Amino acid sequence: MNESAKKKLLQLIPHALYILTAEANGKHAASTISWMTQASFKPPLIVLGVRADSVTFEVLKQSKNFVLNYLGEDQKAIAQKFFKHVEPIDNTIAGEPFVPSPLHKLPVFTHMAGYLECTIVDIVEHGDHAVVVAEVLEAELSQANGLLLLSSTGWNYGG
Repeated sequence: MNESAKKKLLQLIPHALYILTAEANGKHAASTISWMTQASFKPPLIVLGVRADSVTFEVLKQSKNFVLNYLGEDQKAIAQKFFKHVEPIDNTIAGEPFVPSPLHKLPVFTHMAGYLECTIVDIVEHGDHAVVVAEVLEAELSQANGLLLLSSTGWNYGG
Protein backbone atom coordinates (compact mmCIF):
# COMPACT_ATOMS: atom_id res chain seq x y z
CA MET A 1 0.00 0.00 0.00
CA ASN A 2 1.11 3.54 -0.67
CA GLU A 3 1.18 4.70 2.97
CA SER A 4 1.76 8.35 2.11
CA ALA A 5 -1.24 8.48 -0.25
CA LYS A 6 -3.45 6.60 2.25
CA LYS A 7 -2.55 8.99 5.06
CA LYS A 8 -3.11 12.11 2.96
CA LEU A 9 -6.42 10.88 1.51
CA LEU A 10 -7.79 9.89 4.92
CA GLN A 11 -6.78 13.29 6.33
CA LEU A 12 -8.68 14.98 3.50
CA ILE A 13 -12.00 13.59 4.75
CA PRO A 14 -13.86 16.70 6.00
CA HIS A 15 -14.61 16.78 9.72
CA ALA A 16 -16.07 19.33 12.09
CA LEU A 17 -14.95 19.43 15.74
CA TYR A 18 -17.18 18.70 18.73
CA ILE A 19 -16.95 18.42 22.50
CA LEU A 20 -18.44 15.15 23.71
CA THR A 21 -19.63 15.03 27.32
CA ALA A 22 -20.72 12.00 29.33
CA GLU A 23 -20.89 10.77 32.92
CA ALA A 24 -21.15 7.35 34.56
CA ASN A 25 -20.64 6.21 38.14
CA GLY A 26 -18.92 9.44 39.16
CA LYS A 27 -16.54 9.41 36.17
CA HIS A 28 -16.71 12.26 33.67
CA ALA A 29 -15.73 12.63 30.04
CA ALA A 30 -15.34 15.85 28.08
CA SER A 31 -13.32 15.39 24.92
CA THR A 32 -12.73 17.01 21.56
CA ILE A 33 -13.72 14.60 18.81
CA SER A 34 -13.78 14.87 15.04
CA TRP A 35 -14.87 11.54 13.60
CA MET A 36 -18.67 11.85 13.38
CA THR A 37 -21.29 11.41 10.68
CA GLN A 38 -25.04 10.94 10.31
CA ALA A 39 -26.00 7.34 9.58
CA SER A 40 -29.84 7.19 9.47
CA PHE A 41 -32.93 9.41 9.16
CA LYS A 42 -35.41 7.08 10.92
CA PRO A 43 -34.42 6.66 13.61
CA PRO A 44 -31.98 9.59 13.59
CA LEU A 45 -28.59 7.93 14.10
CA ILE A 46 -25.04 9.27 14.21
CA VAL A 47 -21.77 7.35 14.24
CA LEU A 48 -18.64 8.38 16.16
CA GLY A 49 -15.09 7.11 16.18
CA VAL A 50 -13.73 7.18 19.76
CA ARG A 51 -10.25 6.14 20.90
CA ALA A 52 -10.64 2.69 22.43
CA ASP A 53 -7.97 3.32 25.09
CA SER A 54 -9.43 6.62 26.32
CA VAL A 55 -11.22 7.63 29.51
CA THR A 56 -13.97 8.95 27.24
CA PHE A 57 -14.62 5.51 25.78
CA GLU A 58 -14.63 3.90 29.25
CA VAL A 59 -17.25 6.40 30.41
CA LEU A 60 -19.34 6.01 27.22
CA LYS A 61 -19.50 2.23 27.60
CA GLN A 62 -20.84 2.62 31.14
CA SER A 63 -23.09 5.63 30.55
CA LYS A 64 -24.75 4.69 27.25
CA ASN A 65 -25.63 8.41 26.88
CA PHE A 66 -23.74 11.51 25.79
CA VAL A 67 -24.04 15.06 24.53
CA LEU A 68 -22.26 16.19 21.39
CA ASN A 69 -21.59 19.95 21.62
CA TYR A 70 -20.92 21.56 18.22
CA LEU A 71 -18.04 24.05 18.16
CA GLY A 72 -18.47 27.31 16.26
CA GLU A 73 -15.94 28.35 13.62
CA ASP A 74 -14.22 30.78 16.01
CA GLN A 75 -13.87 28.33 18.94
CA LYS A 76 -10.52 26.68 18.18
CA ALA A 77 -9.13 27.67 21.60
CA ILE A 78 -12.02 25.87 23.29
CA ALA A 79 -11.44 22.70 21.24
CA GLN A 80 -7.82 22.66 22.39
CA LYS A 81 -8.84 22.69 26.08
CA PHE A 82 -10.46 19.26 25.72
CA PHE A 83 -7.58 17.32 24.11
CA LYS A 84 -6.69 15.93 27.55
CA HIS A 85 -8.94 14.66 30.33
CA VAL A 86 -10.47 17.43 32.45
CA GLU A 87 -12.87 17.22 35.38
CA PRO A 88 -15.86 19.46 36.09
CA ILE A 89 -15.50 22.14 38.75
CA ASP A 90 -18.87 23.43 39.91
CA ASN A 91 -20.71 24.23 36.63
CA THR A 92 -17.61 24.53 34.45
CA ILE A 93 -15.29 22.17 32.61
CA ALA A 94 -11.88 23.52 31.56
CA GLY A 95 -13.25 26.95 32.48
CA GLU A 96 -16.24 26.61 30.12
CA PRO A 97 -19.67 27.08 31.75
CA PHE A 98 -22.32 24.45 31.14
CA VAL A 99 -25.93 23.65 31.96
CA PRO A 100 -27.48 20.18 32.31
CA SER A 101 -29.03 18.61 29.22
CA PRO A 102 -32.80 18.06 29.28
CA LEU A 103 -32.86 14.25 29.36
CA HIS A 104 -29.74 12.87 31.02
CA LYS A 105 -28.45 16.01 32.77
CA LEU A 106 -25.10 15.93 30.95
CA PRO A 107 -23.02 19.06 30.28
CA VAL A 108 -24.26 21.31 27.48
CA PHE A 109 -22.17 24.33 26.51
CA THR A 110 -24.81 26.87 25.50
CA HIS A 111 -22.19 29.29 24.10
CA MET A 112 -21.34 26.79 21.35
CA ALA A 113 -23.14 26.29 18.01
CA GLY A 114 -25.61 23.70 19.30
CA TYR A 115 -25.83 20.17 20.66
CA LEU A 116 -27.26 16.70 20.19
CA GLU A 117 -28.24 14.56 23.16
CA CYS A 118 -27.87 10.90 22.30
CA THR A 119 -28.19 7.36 23.59
CA ILE A 120 -25.87 4.59 22.40
CA VAL A 121 -27.53 1.76 20.49
CA ASP A 122 -24.40 -0.17 19.45
CA ILE A 123 -20.63 -0.20 19.85
CA VAL A 124 -18.25 -1.94 17.48
CA GLU A 125 -14.86 -2.53 19.08
CA HIS A 126 -12.38 -3.18 16.30
CA GLY A 127 -9.11 -1.31 15.87
CA ASP A 128 -7.68 1.55 17.90
CA HIS A 129 -10.97 3.49 17.72
CA ALA A 130 -14.36 2.04 18.60
CA VAL A 131 -17.36 2.84 16.43
CA VAL A 132 -20.23 4.20 18.52
CA VAL A 133 -23.71 4.21 16.98
CA ALA A 134 -26.13 6.51 18.78
CA GLU A 135 -29.71 7.69 18.42
CA VAL A 136 -30.35 11.42 18.60
CA LEU A 137 -32.97 12.10 21.29
CA GLU A 138 -32.75 15.89 21.62
CA ALA A 139 -31.21 18.76 19.68
CA GLU A 140 -30.75 22.50 20.07
CA LEU A 141 -29.29 25.03 17.66
CA SER A 142 -27.65 28.05 19.31
CA GLN A 143 -25.34 29.79 16.87
CA ALA A 144 -25.28 28.83 13.20
CA ASN A 145 -22.48 31.09 11.90
CA GLY A 146 -20.48 28.03 10.89
CA LEU A 147 -18.74 25.08 12.47
CA LEU A 148 -15.12 24.68 13.46
CA LEU A 149 -13.63 22.45 10.77
CA LEU A 150 -10.53 20.38 11.45
CA SER A 151 -9.09 21.58 8.13
CA SER A 152 -9.28 25.22 9.29
CA THR A 153 -7.24 24.63 12.47
CA GLY A 154 -3.92 23.52 11.00
CA TRP A 155 -4.26 20.30 13.03
CA ASN A 156 -4.28 16.78 11.55
CA TYR A 157 -6.09 13.78 12.92
CA GLY A 158 -6.38 10.73 10.73
CA GLY A 159 -4.44 8.75 8.24
